[in-house]
Amino acid sequence: MFATITTHSATTEDWLIERVADYTDRAPHQVDPTIPLAELGMDSVSAVALCGEIEDRWLLDIDPTLVFEYPTIAAIATYLTAEIAVAA
Repeated sequence: MFATITTHSATTEDWLIERVADYTDRAPHQVDPTIPLAELGMDSVSAVALCGEIEDRWLLDIDPTLVFEYPTIAAIATYLTAEIAVAA
């Protein structure tokens, strides 16, 4: 299972796009990683759930305020890439 975990930002971003697409009932190609999650239609409940998924996926302790501090998928992916590298 750990062989599928990567620290490459683009792959992290792709995973986040897939998850946000699911939460916002969009196709992944309709999710722009530079648009704030709130503008994509993510509500606070979905944002907290996404943080939980991030914790489970990369075994990180993520504060639910992550989506406010890093409001776009691109920003979250950059943050996660750094955190994953530190945790490794």
